[in-house]
Amino acid sequence: MEKIIEEKLINSMMKVHTLLKKSFINKRKASFKVEVPQFKYSELLYQNEIKLAFECLKWNYRELLRYLRKENYTPSLKIVLLYEHEKSFPVVLNMTLPEFLESDLFVGKEILNIKNV
Repeated sequence: MEKIIEEKLINSMMKVHTLLKKSFINKRKASFKVEVPQFKYSELLYQNEIKLAFECLKWNYRELLRYLRKENYTPSLKIVLLYEHEKSFPVVLNMTLPEFLESDLFVGKEILNIKNV
């Protein structure tokens, strides 16, 4: 059951990340209506990764709004970096807009098989 919820949650976050990228490219706010499953953090296998991803998505959305409102604004965007070592914690990686447009929400380690949960 947890894997199904986690898979849906991660897919929803990836959709939001894609919508953010499209919004930055088009310089227009897209419709961010994405279905998100109900969950409790305690039910998830990758709690730290998912919490960080949510924080990154919120930050990036705020940066998008600033980017759309202010002319010549240079956004500072964030994604989740996953290290190779099993006992390491995920960290936030700051990036420029061009770097962000070429990245996924999660980078690094084989994404803990998150995309194939």
